[in-house]
Amino acid sequence: MTEDAKQAKSYLENMLSLMGIQATVEEDTIDESTISYRIECNDDDAKMLIGRKGQTLEALQFLLRQMVRGASETTEHFVLDVRNYRSRREESLVDKAKRAAVAVLNGESELYELLPMSAFERRVVHNYLHEHFPELSSESHGLGPNRHIVISYKGESEEEKAYGAALDAEETPDEVHADKE
Repeated sequence: MTEDAKQAKSYLENMLSLMGIQATVEEDTIDESTISYRIECNDDDAKMLIGRKGQTLEALQFLLRQMVRGASETTEHFVLDVRNYRSRREESLVDKAKRAAVAVLNGESELYELLPMSAFERRVVHNYLHEHFPELSSESHGLGPNRHIVISYKGESEEEKAYGAALDAEETPDEVHADKE
């Protein structure tokens, strides 16, 4: 654990103690440059720490980053989580994005607007759609707390069209006829 990580964990534990919250802070490595500090506490304290739509959790994370940044030259990236709130929220966002994508692909809606969400949440949705629905476009619209994602159909890329045409060209009329039998 680096000095910044030790300091961040220590600051976080002190903040929780000053707030009168009995909790444990567990450290997980997300990738080579990001650490997750998961707070385990009782339900009432978890609700208070998460806040409405995760706003309190985001504010706590911001405050902790500022404290660590002020005490150190380097900046480690870290994420705060309370009782796996972020992973549950991520699953919910992916589910909403999937339903919206299906609605656009089925022609139920030309443009599908999701509700406003934080930058982190928008990034989750954009990445999911880009990875799983390349024929769709997702763009962020609006400002501040009203910033949201709009999903629309963009069609297949030239590379995807060429790949599909190459597959079609590989089938001979006999193969197509044999498939129907």
